[in-house]
Amino acid sequence: MKIVSNIMHPTATAANSGLEAAMKAAEYWNSKCSIPQTLYRVIAGMPLGTMANSMRADDWASLSDAVVPMYTDEQNIKYQEEIGKYLSSAPESSIADVVHMAGERPSTPTDIIAQTGARAIDVVGAAAWITDMANYVNQVTGHPNVVIQMGYGVPTSTVKPGSMAIVTYQGSTAEHDEATAKLRTDEGYLRRMASANNYFDMSSFFNILMRKLV
Repeated sequence: MKIVSNIMHPTATAANSGLEAAMKAAEYWNSKCSIPQTLYRVIAGMPLGTMANSMRADDWASLSDAVVPMYTDEQNIKYQEEIGKYLSSAPESSIADVVHMAGERPSTPTDIIAQTGARAIDVVGAAAWITDMANYVNQVTGHPNVVIQMGYGVPTSTVKPGSMAIVTYQGSTAEHDEATAKLRTDEGYLRRMASANNYFDMSSFFNILMRKLV
């Protein structure tokens, strides 16, 4: 499975207007395209007001078949141009591969998404470490998650090339708080985190929390 993400940074004075435009664009997209978009607003971990839309696709072929016709859809073009009026720069687009699942992944994205990762310095060791960590986090918290590896795309101010991440699906901020409290005092989790710098550049560590809007 592939996850396509477009990170959008509104200007300092246009966060609300940009959000309104992005919501209208996502709603229109979902009325026309067989691969729906999910629109998020970042709660923490990226610049204030940051938005992201995301799509899931089984493979390149299904992604292209669904998305390419939208590039010439006149109304979609108008919506994208409207969003652009409120952004400080062009959207940052990336495609990540899902390389592991821990627990049963929800059929649709949940209201809260937590994404934690860093740039791998030992790819083989990092893959083993993050797979083990994903399974352990699922065991402790009960929340499903996936491991993603960044593939194509432009590096963002937060996520660097070569990054791997655990994306955890949670139903509410209360669930996120409960899971965080469990992990902060869990010996197995802390022991695993202590060894992360053997496999990752911890100066590139990121921890992003997002809320679903559309």
